[in-house]
Order: sequence, then C-alpha cells, then structure tokens
Amino acid sequence: MDDRNIIGGSRHNTFNHSLFGNIVLGRTEMYDANKLNCWPFCKATDVRDGITLCLGNLCKGYSFTLNGHIFRTSEAAYLCGEFSSHTALSEAIQRDLQAEPNAFLAKKVIKRRNAEHIRQDWEDVRLQWMLYVVWHKCIGNADFRNLLLSIPNDVVIIEDSTANHGATSSVWGAKNKELRNVRRALKKELIAHNPTMKKKDLNKLISEQCGKITDVGNFVGENNMGKILKMCQIALRNNVIPPIDYDLLRKKKIYLFGELLTFNGEDRLWE
Repeated sequence: MDDRNIIGGSRHNTFNHSLFGNIVLGRTEMYDANKLNCWPFCKATDVRDGITLCLGNLCKGYSFTLNGHIFRTSEAAYLCGEFSSHTALSEAIQRDLQAEPNAFLAKKVIKRRNAEHIRQDWEDVRLQWMLYVVWHKCIGNADFRNLLLSIPNDVVIIEDSTANHGATSSVWGAKNKELRNVRRALKKELIAHNPTMKKKDLNKLISEQCGKITDVGNFVGENNMGKILKMCQIALRNNVIPPIDYDLLRKKKIYLFGELLTFNGEDRLWE
C-alpha cells in the first residue's frame, strides 16, 4: 500500500506496529486502481478470481460468539456497541438487535427507531469496536476466516461505497464513480446480449464479468472496513492479535447485555 496518496487525517486509534504500520484507521486516502491490486466489495454476490467477496457486515452465514453470546451477523454485534450504555433500555435494544436475523432490518429499523439512545461518544469508540467485532468474527467462524485468508496478500481490500449516500459511507468505505460507470455500461451490454438467460444465471455472469474490472479510476474514502479486514488478514497470517486499542475500549465502559466488558484474556487466536 505504499502507492497510496494520503489526503489527510491522523493516526487516531492506531498503533505503530511493524505489521500494521501502513494501515491507519480514520484517515481519508486515495487508492489508485491502476497501480494497486484493488479488490472492492459491495454486495454479497461480488466475485473476483472465483472468490465470492461476502465480506460485509450485512452478510449472513457467518455466525460467531462475542463474550459468550452468539451473533448471526457482525452488523448486529457492531450495532450493540452503539447501545452499550449501562441502562435497561440499552440492554433491551441489544437483545432486539441480537434476535433480528436480518442485518439490514437491524440497521434500518431497530437502530433507526432508537437513534436518540446511541452513545454520545460513539464516534470515539466505533473504529476500535468494529475492529474488535470483526476480529472475533474471524477467530469464531472458520468459513469467514478461510474466506479472508483466500484473498492474496498483495490485495488492497476496499468496501465500495460508491452507491451509498449515507452519512458514514466514506467512513467505512471508499468511492470510485469512474469504475461504477464502466461496470454499469458492461452490465447493460451483458443484459442486452443475453435476453433469454435466466435471471439467476445472468446475475452471476454480471458479477463475474464486472468483478474482472478493477483497474479503473481512484477510490477515495477512509475505507475503515477494508482496512480492518486487511488488519485481520495480516493478523491471521502471522498468528498475532490485531492492534486493538483495549485501553480505549476499557476506558469507554462498554456493556453487553448488562455486563461490563473487561477485555481480559483477549490474547487467544482461533479455535
């Protein structure tokens, strides 16, 4: 990632670790897709080199345990952090989030109707909590761990948020309109040339062919989700723990289902 053009930001919530030194959370960056081996993901059906990039928090099928509690999606676990104050209401919201099997509904319905109860200091917590959650997803689910390890070492993992206009779209992902336009044109061409193909097969063809086009334009954004996934991949390959700021998480006093998380004994790798 030495070819990145740094736009701005700081080293907030990161450690100067030799393995992770080039990855800085909370900093806006530009990734030149012509120079870097960028693997963007957006939908659970995105494919690159035969690998289905089902990497996002909304993806189902990768349940894991967090502090003794089973979560079906990392989105639900992440959202529990937003409502992690020591109150009966926060605990009730967390249980609703955990019980909701559809991560999209957890985010768009449960979170939205309880937005006024999100922790006031959440922006100070969210990056390290996300890293903590995704790391536990890695060590707690072999399929997700193997998926992450199947991605080549030189890849820059990017959450493609080009089509997302939410307030945090450039926090978790990065945007590349030029690439989106090229892929849109290819999609129209494939649809026009395959009028009788079944929808399922056509969608698969579109994912495969669009996934081959990655060397167009520049991705711009903080791309914190892509960075966190890369940090976890590096940690798995090197049998180390990613640089999670446990001191910060302890200081912020995060409660999960009424229990204060101490983050002790977090030196294990995977089962």
